[in-house]
Amino acid sequence: MGKIGQVDQELSALIRDVVAAELLAPNSTELRVAELVAESGLGALDVGDRKVWEARLLPILAKPLSEQIAIASIIRRGGYVPRRIEL
Repeated sequence: MGKIGQVDQELSALIRDVVAAELLAPNSTELRVAELVAESGLGALDVGDRKVWEARLLPILAKPLSEQIAIASIIRRGGYVPRRIEL
C-alpha cells in the first residue's frame, strides 16, 4: 500500500479523468475519497475511506473510461439510446 505523500501519478491521472467526465456525483463521499487519493495517495485513507475506495471507487476505476462515459451519457438522457445508423 501507499504511504501518505506517495502518489501514484497514473492513478491520479485516471481519477482526474473520471472526475472530469463527471462520473462521480458532486459533493459525494466517492468524490471526496477519489480527490484525497489523487492528491495524497492511498496511504491517506482512513478505515472508512478505504471501505468506500474498495467498494465504490475501484469498480468504477477498473472499467474502461470510454464505456463509462457512454453509460453516463445514456443515463443523463433518461435511458434513451439513439438508434444505430449504419454507414
